[in-house]
Amino acid sequence: MADNDHNLDDLVNGQDQNQSESLPESNREASVRLRGGQSAQDVTDMARMDTANESLADALKITYGLLKVAMVVLVGLFMISGVQSIKEGERGISVRFGEQVRTNLEPGFQWSFPYPIGEIVRVGEGAIEIAVAKEFMPNVAGDHTDEAAMAFNISRFSDSVKLNPATHGSNITSDFNIAHTQWSVIYRRSDHAMYVSNIIPIQERAILKATIQRAVVHVIATINIDDLLKNSSESIASRVRSLAQQSLNDLDTGISIDRVVLTRKNAALSLRAKFNSVQTAAQTAGKAREDSLLLRDQMLNEVAGFGSNVLIDEINEFERLIELGMVDESEAQLARIDDILEGRPVKIDGEMVGSLVSGEISELLTRAQSSSSNRVSLAIAQLENFRSKQAQYQANPKLMIARDWSGAMGEFLDKDFVSTIVLPRGVSAEMLINNDPDIAREIDRMKKRREAEGSIEQRREDMRRSFYKTQRGLKEPEEP
Repeated sequence: MADNDHNLDDLVNGQDQNQSESLPESNREASVRLRGGQSAQDVTDMARMDTANESLADALKITYGLLKVAMVVLVGLFMISGVQSIKEGERGISVRFGEQVRTNLEPGFQWSFPYPIGEIVRVGEGAIEIAVAKEFMPNVAGDHTDEAAMAFNISRFSDSVKLNPATHGSNITSDFNIAHTQWSVIYRRSDHAMYVSNIIPIQERAILKATIQRAVVHVIATINIDDLLKNSSESIASRVRSLAQQSLNDLDTGISIDRVVLTRKNAALSLRAKFNSVQTAAQTAGKAREDSLLLRDQMLNEVAGFGSNVLIDEINEFERLIELGMVDESEAQLARIDDILEGRPVKIDGEMVGSLVSGEISELLTRAQSSSSNRVSLAIAQLENFRSKQAQYQANPKLMIARDWSGAMGEFLDKDFVSTIVLPRGVSAEMLINNDPDIAREIDRMKKRREAEGSIEQRREDMRRSFYKTQRGLKEPEEP
């Protein structure tokens, strides 16, 4: 033990001397002296040091392995973080170092290099609606939303209000009139790659509204106030859409306008009442014209149906031939009209056409033919009855008269309103007679029956006429 302490002192003294003196390398004294003889304790200490070194080396190896695994896991998580979800109604664009590498990615999970190497930019592809509601309307340029401005009633503004360009929006027409309009625009992002390259999303709405406003100003400046207020709004909106789409294409926005709607158009406030009166008169005249055309079609349908136009042309031709004194031709034309009325085939415009006529004419002809047939049958029956009675009268006049008188009297007495009172022969009596209640009830019952039958017939007539009622055009006759 003393030897070990002595050796440790020598070692420490050697290190202190080495630190304190600056001698050449060849003249420095050794820091450690190795001796050939070692004790058992020295051997034990050295063995313990080797075990500790081995344990430290094993621990370092395990730590290094865990570090490599952690690095692999981190790299994997980093790569997995590039998997992103694209929702329905969206399209994705994969970007790497700011350059588009894949476009039009379908909805679902898509992979791209994570940020900052790359990312997936999502772009909605559905239809979007915006309103240009305040820019061309009077005094709605405040904090109102476009939706609220679209709901404003124009009557809320007084006709005496003067136009103030600082607060009132307006359009100027080609005839230097003032107009107020509101517009609704439906658009979509058709070229996603171009849209992402050239449009900042927060500026998209402003760009669309500015483009529509520019197109509206240009188009309204080319039409006069009457055309704006009276003509169809669709043609004006179509021109606005075309001009706005051209501007968007020039800017490479990747945006397509599906529809532009002119939702409201009004004249200047001070002239609103006068324009409204003119429009009211025009609408009244238009409604009267529509009603007249409707009544005309209904009457033609009721009278002749689909063949009314043909009959009118044929009758006009017949009258023309009469005026020219062409007797033979007029007779032939009249026979042609009869053929059309009776449903026989005739040649019209080079084609053989069958039954054309329906409605009242057809029913009148049918009833006339039925009445004619019935009258002929009745006349024949009456003639035969007369001849039979004439033969009976010639054979026995008294018998024939008595039988006919008896039959007539019996038929008279069988009437519901006839009451029979029998008195003894040779008896005179004064009688005050009231109506028989049974007879009165029977008469009332028959009256109500006739009224019910009349109501049924009227309903049938109304149903028949309803078939010929139409908004436009003439109905073809039904197949028999």
